[in-house]
Amino acid sequence: MASVIVKGRQRFPGGSEVEVEIGADALKNFLVSQGMPLYAETARRGGGYNVSLASGVAPLVAVPTTVAALEAFNNHPTKVMVVRDLFAFRLLGTAAAQVWSLWGMVTTAKAAPTLTALNVYSTEGKPIVAPTAVSEIVTGVGTTVVANGWRPYGPPVGYITEAALPNAAMSVEISGRLIVPKGCSLCLHVVGATVAGTLTVGFSFDWVTMTVDT
Repeated sequence: MASVIVKGRQRFPGGSEVEVEIGADALKNFLVSQGMPLYAETARRGGGYNVSLASGVAPLVAVPTTVAALEAFNNHPTKVMVVRDLFAFRLLGTAAAQVWSLWGMVTTAKAAPTLTALNVYSTEGKPIVAPTAVSEIVTGVGTTVVANGWRPYGPPVGYITEAALPNAAMSVEISGRLIVPKGCSLCLHVVGATVAGTLTVGFSFDWVTMTVDT
């Protein structure tokens, strides 16, 4: 029986690398160790950003269809948007009972939305990106879209009564389960038991060079 040697690359400070063998146990499971915190290498590449609505939006009282509270269009020539997480924040509560949930979808290929420039913030200390109609990311607010699998993400958030102040927030880890290819958009909205109160929605992502199988 032929033997197989599995090798990897060991990186050193400054970027130099050497080839090393990778070990296995008696059952041929690779022996590896996560030396850095999870996602540290992705963050080190410097392509992490987050974006959210600048003002609140009233929740829908039905499943979203043709309107996105927030739309983020991938106009990058070579990279996809790999989503880290989705989040929502109750900007203004009311004295009425309310239950709300965060909904999202990735569109099929489409035209860029009408621009509403929302600041896109680096998670690695880079300058703010102010989108334009032809920038790598084009943001839109209250845009018209074609439904392509809207679904809820994360648990619902509910209250019996609330003050008219900012309050609850939630974040849903996605960790790459949603990706936005070039020419497509990530769309977000919120759904509530009533239209009471306003919420903001947003997401974080990494620019990653990859191809998407068709």
